[in-house]
Amino acid sequence: MPETQSESLLYNGWHIEIVQRGDRFFFQCYPPELLDFCNDAVAYGSYREAFIAACHFVDRETAILALISQANVWLENCRISEAEYWNLTTFA
Repeated sequence: MPETQSESLLYNGWHIEIVQRGDRFFFQCYPPELLDFCNDAVAYGSYREAFIAACHFVDRETAILALISQANVWLENCRISEAEYWNLTTFA
């Protein structure tokens, strides 16, 4: 099956590529300063749907990184227990 990639788009410092395989679209998000991409392994029906999903994915990952960073500060300053830290930073 032929694969067509879009030009790289930038969103909140992440590079987003939309990949088309047949009539389905997938996104690949490259975090700042990392070479490998992240995705949600979901096929979307249009370029637009895949791009919107990619933006939501980046927003979620950015929020998670911010929460983990803040939780690290709280743990280091003894403002939360280790159990609280793990409750805050464990994502399903």
